[in-house]
Amino acid sequence: MSRLIAVCGATGNQGGSVAKLLLQHLDAYRVRALTRDPQSAPARRLAELGAEVVQADLTVPSNLHEALCGCWGVFGVTNFYDSKIKDDPSSEERQGKNLVDAALANGVQCFIWSTLPSSHAISGGRLVSQIYEGKYHVDDYIRAKECPAVFLYTGNFYENMVFRSHMRYNCELDRVEFHQAIIKETTQLAMLYVQKDLGAVTKAVFDHGDARKHSLNHQYLDCTNARLTPLDILASVKKLTGKDGTYHALPTTGVPDRDVMFQLYNEAGMYGTKALPDENICALGVHMHGIDDFVREVLAPHLGLLLL
Repeated sequence: MSRLIAVCGATGNQGGSVAKLLLQHLDAYRVRALTRDPQSAPARRLAELGAEVVQADLTVPSNLHEALCGCWGVFGVTNFYDSKIKDDPSSEERQGKNLVDAALANGVQCFIWSTLPSSHAISGGRLVSQIYEGKYHVDDYIRAKECPAVFLYTGNFYENMVFRSHMRYNCELDRVEFHQAIIKETTQLAMLYVQKDLGAVTKAVFDHGDARKHSLNHQYLDCTNARLTPLDILASVKKLTGKDGTYHALPTTGVPDRDVMFQLYNEAGMYGTKALPDENICALGVHMHGIDDFVREVLAPHLGLLLL
């Protein structure tokens, strides 16, 4: 019998990758796509693919209890750039805790939480980002409440080069121009191809939810392929398209807390020195994709560049 999975942020980047992959395996999983706007175009597309689209708001506990009714599993994520969170950073923590409470009340057996480590601990209190702390505090809450869960570190997204317009092709100068705030050209970021790999890792955890229930419980999985600098990314573009590139670090993102997060990356990197890809993800049978894959499949076409 197929298991019902609730996917938070199902019309977004992370949740969308999970929902779309699970919808390809309807023999094993049914998808309840949670969104604040079931009438949006992305929500309607998920419904056409077979998802049960449900209106849910992480700020409304009663709403969430109903949304998770009957669910075996949950993919949980909060979005710092949601206006409700940007205007009140502490809301991200409350939303995550509301989701955990609803999961516990409904007897959810496998809760997957997209999270980040403590910026306070990493920096010794010098660089504290609410983007990090809100999610990290939910980790503590999950452990304290003994919620059966797996934690996913999702890193920096290759897709940001497209979604946030970090990279463009200057046809007059015949070069690729990479603009990104704060990050130095030599800073290594732990990178994730969300649309290829986040859904695959999440499904693998659900697939092994029974056989590896105890070993996976409260385990952290690094869902990133490799640590790359902006110059490494430009080198891949050069290798695959023949186009030279330049990198320019902008002074600010326009969001102070995000600036703190990027400065943390400059000073401390991402996720310590753990070897990537994560051996625990490899053990689940997931093959992680890298920058060359993303350039071939997404970035080069987006920039209007032909592959060599």
